[in-house]
Amino acid sequence: MVKVKTESSDLARLCRRAKCALILIQLCLGGLLVRFLYIEVLYGDQLRARANLFSTSTSGTQTKRGKIVDRNGSVLAINRNLISVWADPSFLDTSPERAARQLAPVVGATEAELISKLHQKRKKFIWLQRNIPYSQLEDIRVVTRQLRGIQYKVYGKRHYPNNELACHVIGATNFEGLGIEGIERQYDRQLSPPDNATTVDEVNNIAVDVVHPVEDNNSAISSPIEAEGNGHTIVLTVDGYIQHIAELALFEGCKKWGSPTGTAIVMHTKSGEILAMANYPNYNLNHYAQSPESYKRNMAVWMQYEPGSVFKIVTACGVINERISTADSIEYCEMGPYYLANGHTIKDVKPNGWLTLSQIIQKSSNIGIIKTAQKLGHKSITHYVEAFGFGQKTLIDLPFERKGSLRGLRIWDEYAEVTVPFGQGISVTPLQMLNTINTIATKGVLMQPYVVRGVLTYGNQEIERFHPQPIRRVMSPETATALTEILVQVTEQGSGQNAIVDGYRVAGKTGTSQKAIANRGYVKGKVIASFAGFLPAGAPLISIIVVIDEPQGAPLSTQVAAPVFQQIANQTVRYLTSIVNRVAGAANVPHSTDHPTSGLIAQSDNH
Repeated sequence: MVKVKTESSDLARLCRRAKCALILIQLCLGGLLVRFLYIEVLYGDQLRARANLFSTSTSGTQTKRGKIVDRNGSVLAINRNLISVWADPSFLDTSPERAARQLAPVVGATEAELISKLHQKRKKFIWLQRNIPYSQLEDIRVVTRQLRGIQYKVYGKRHYPNNELACHVIGATNFEGLGIEGIERQYDRQLSPPDNATTVDEVNNIAVDVVHPVEDNNSAISSPIEAEGNGHTIVLTVDGYIQHIAELALFEGCKKWGSPTGTAIVMHTKSGEILAMANYPNYNLNHYAQSPESYKRNMAVWMQYEPGSVFKIVTACGVINERISTADSIEYCEMGPYYLANGHTIKDVKPNGWLTLSQIIQKSSNIGIIKTAQKLGHKSITHYVEAFGFGQKTLIDLPFERKGSLRGLRIWDEYAEVTVPFGQGISVTPLQMLNTINTIATKGVLMQPYVVRGVLTYGNQEIERFHPQPIRRVMSPETATALTEILVQVTEQGSGQNAIVDGYRVAGKTGTSQKAIANRGYVKGKVIASFAGFLPAGAPLISIIVVIDEPQGAPLSTQVAAPVFQQIANQTVRYLTSIVNRVAGAANVPHSTDHPTSGLIAQSDNH
C-alpha cells in the first residue's frame, strides 16, 4: 500500500514538472514571437533594406552592360557608376552634427538634412544620399573610414545622356538590367556582359564625350559619362543630328495640328539604313517607369493605317511595268461623281476630265486610278502589293513590328475592287510605305531596312558588321525612272508643292486617308495625313515618310505632312551633302552622293 502511494506521488511530481517545462517553452516561444513582431513592425523595412544591400553587394561590383552609340560614336545609352551612402544611426560613434559636417561636402546633401536623419537612433538603416557621382568615390571612402556606422554602395545604373532622343529606337531596361524595349531588347544578349567580365570596381573612371544635337548644324554640347561597359557596343545606323531634326520637325507639326500621334522616318536610299526614326509623343528614357505606356509605342513599326493616295504608286508601278500603260496614257475621270454598279459613289477632291496617268498621280484622282487598276486586274495587283512587302513584316532589327493587313485584296468584292487601288481596305505600317517609295529611288530594288550597323567589343574591336541587303527586284529600272518623273510632277505641279526643297528635285506623293475605327467604320472628321518621297530625284540620297494621325479639322496632307517632310528633307540633305563634299574634297576624289560609311563608326561624319 505504501509502495503504490509512493509511485503515484512520483508520477504526479513528474507531470507537474512536465507541465511547468511546457509552460516555460510556450512562454519562451511567445516571447520570441513578440520580439519578432516588435522587430518586424519597428525595424522590418530597415533590416530588409540593409540585408538586401549586403546580399546584393555584388551589384556594387557587377559587370557593366554595353553601350549604344549612333553612327558617329556619340553615346546614346551607357551604364553609369553611381554611389549611395547609408547609415546605421544606432551604431554611430560620434555626434550626428559632427558626422554631418564631414559628410555634407562629399555626398551633396545639406548638414540639416543629414543631422535629421542621423538623429533617428531607433533606425538600423537609413539612406543618407543616393545617386552620387562616381567622381566622389575617393572622398567618400576617406570619410566612411573615419565614421563608424556610415557605409556606401557602388552600383551601375543605365543612363541615357540625350533623354528623349531616339527613345523608341534605343528602348529601355527593367530593374534587373534586362532589355524590354527597342535595341535594348533586340540586342540584349550582345549588350549583356559575359559571366567573366571585369567588375565595376576594376574599371577605371573613363570619360567619354556625349554629343547632344542642337539647332545649330555645327555645334554640340559635351558632357562626361563615367565607366564604360563590359558588354558589347551596339553601333546604330541612326545619325543623332538627323534624328534631332526629325524629332523637332515632327513635334512642331503635331503640335500645330493638334495631332495625338505621328511618326517620321529617314532612310539612306541605297543601303536601307535608318538615319532617323522619330515618334510623337516621345518620352525621357531616364524616367521610363513614370512615362505613359502609350508614349512608348514605336509608331514607325507598330502603327497600322490605311495609306490612302500614297498607295496609288503601287497601281501605277504595275501598269507601267507590265506595259499596259505609260505615263501619257489617258483616262476619263467623269468630271464629277463616279457611280458604281453596286450603288457606291467615288469622288475626286476636284472634278477632272481626261487625265494622263502622270496627271492622275499628280492630282491624286481616285476615279482615274480605279480605271487604271481595272486594266491591271486582281492577280497582278496582288502580285505587286506583295512584291513591295505589304502584308509582311520588313524584319527590321526592332521588336514589336506589325505586318499590316491585306483584307481588301483577300475578299476582293465590288467595293474592295475600287477602293484598294487608292489605299482603302488594306492597312500598312509607315516603314512598309517608306520601303515602297524607296524602291522607286533604288531603280526598282526593294532593300532590307536596318537600324544597327554593327557590334564592337568593349575595346572597340569590330565583331560584326551589317551590310545592305537587297531583297528582290520589284520593277525594271525603266519603270522606276518613269515613276520618279511622275512623282517629281507631284511636287512641282501637283498636290505636293509644299514639299519642295530649294535647289533639289523632290519626288514624292501625298496621302490623306479617312480613318476607320473598329465597329464604327470611317469616322467623319478623322483622317491620317502622310507624305512619302525622296531626293535628289536624279541621284537619291535619302527617302523620307511623315505620317500624322488625326490632325484637327481634317485638312489635306499637302497642308499637314508635306511641310514637315520639307523641313526634315531640307536640313538633312544639306547636312549630308556637306559631309559628302568634305570627305570627297579631303580625299581628292570625285563627288559622290553616297553617304560616307568607310568605318563602322563613321568618324568622318562628326558634327
